[in-house]
Amino acid sequence: MINRAIGVLRGKITNAMAHAPPPPKPHAEMNVVEIVEYNKIPSMISYDRWWLFTWFVMVPVTIATGINAWIVENEHLSHGPPPYIPYDHLIRTRPYPWKDGKRSLFHHEQYNPIPGEGYSWQKNEEDDE
Repeated sequence: MINRAIGVLRGKITNAMAHAPPPPKPHAEMNVVEIVEYNKIPSMISYDRWWLFTWFVMVPVTIATGINAWIVENEHLSHGPPPYIPYDHLIRTRPYPWKDGKRSLFHHEQYNPIPGEGYSWQKNEEDDE
């Protein structure tokens, strides 16, 4: 199994590093079948280059980006939200068409304040006191 995978990888690397040979004769003298067969060579080289690029560049970059985003988000969530400041320009003139009309579609009780009211968890703490 490993030998087969190494053989496939070696073939793709060899093909990706190849250059298309010059055409066997001028295009004016080639018929359609010869032109089609000749054009398959560069497309296979391009296919193998993109295959290698996808698996050995894009997949590791995507994994590294996901890990970085996870670490940064955990650091961000480790501290509380900033204090609520009721700015005058953040007044909503019409309610949202869902739920009570005050919360956005992706509302998070701890991190998103309700404009004009503040954080709902702070109101609950004040009510408990």
